[in-house]
Amino acid sequence: MTNDPFSAAASLDELLTQTQQALSSMRSRAAEQPDGDPGRLLRAEGSAADGRVRAVVVQGGRLESVAVDPELAEAGMAAVCGHVVVAVNAALADLDAQVSASARADVDALAVRLGGLQEQSVRQMELFSRAMEDVMARLNRGGDTGARAER
Repeated sequence: MTNDPFSAAASLDELLTQTQQALSSMRSRAAEQPDGDPGRLLRAEGSAADGRVRAVVVQGGRLESVAVDPELAEAGMAAVCGHVVVAVNAALADLDAQVSASARADVDALAVRLGGLQEQSVRQMELFSRAMEDVMARLNRGGDTGARAER
């Protein structure tokens, strides 16, 4: 690293830019539309009636599929509907847990990255301060030389 104040200031600017990019990246992931790339969406499955009713939901709270064992129809439409509700709610609960875990992981990763940037910014500020002190010392020495030359 250098004691050049302009280089230190540029490095500091770069740190701030990296921090803004990290935050922007977090915001864009959080705002990602649920109708995005299906391969990237979180999905969860819930079941009821001993697995005879299965529901799959995807990120954004959308129901992707419902499968009902045809033999369950003998229990009556109200019973089947009740099992579907249980399966969908179980899938949504699992999806909610996945989304929360994913958000925590993103926040933890950002915290680590920002911690590193903070340490780097402290070092850059120290370099910047030293560089400015050097510049001031040179200016003061130059001023003394100029005063001596006038005598």
